Amino acid sequence: MVALGLKEDTKPAPSNEGVSLQTLSELTGFPVDYIKRELLLSDDQEISMADLRTKVLSYLDSSFN
Repeated sequence: MVALGLKEDTKPAPSNEGVSLQTLSELTGFPVDYIKRELLLSDDQEISMADLRTKVLSYLDSSFN
């Protein structure tokens, strides 16, 4: 018997893997300049997943406190 339903085939990206700000912009719908400004990023066009998580959590903490 086979159970029907959604199957998760993806895994989180490794922390050392980078994501480009252009890709992040396309996925979120926010302009690259807005992402850089809000997450306090420099002109680097790529950020590691670990750094992105840290920046987003910091942003959320400062925005909702």
